[in-house]
Amino acid sequence: MSLNRPILSTEAEIDFNKKLSSVRMMVERSIGLLKGRWRCLLDKLPMTRTDFIPRYIIGCCVLHNLCLLRNDEIDVPILVENHNMLQELLPLDVNVNDRNEGIVKRENLTRLLNQL
Repeated sequence: MSLNRPILSTEAEIDFNKKLSSVRMMVERSIGLLKGRWRCLLDKLPMTRTDFIPRYIIGCCVLHNLCLLRNDEIDVPILVENHNMLQELLPLDVNVNDRNEGIVKRENLTRLLNQL
């Protein structure tokens, strides 16, 4: 594997990046909706036991869904940055082993998604 390999090289990887970008925007919007309704999620959670944090967040999700079922909409504008994953990104200062490992993972994910 060459270290000078471009970030986007194959059609499969470009397609993968488009799908990843789309899903990432959905996730960011979902997190934004939760933070808009449950302001306690904006900063740090008021708890010291980190093993309870996933349950706390799931509880916020359940309550959010119950609010939606009761048509309790929030009027907080949700701003999600427009990420264009296809634009040229400045290279990060990453060590060679981590970069090569990332390339292998990306190729494996691309291959798996193309099999679906």
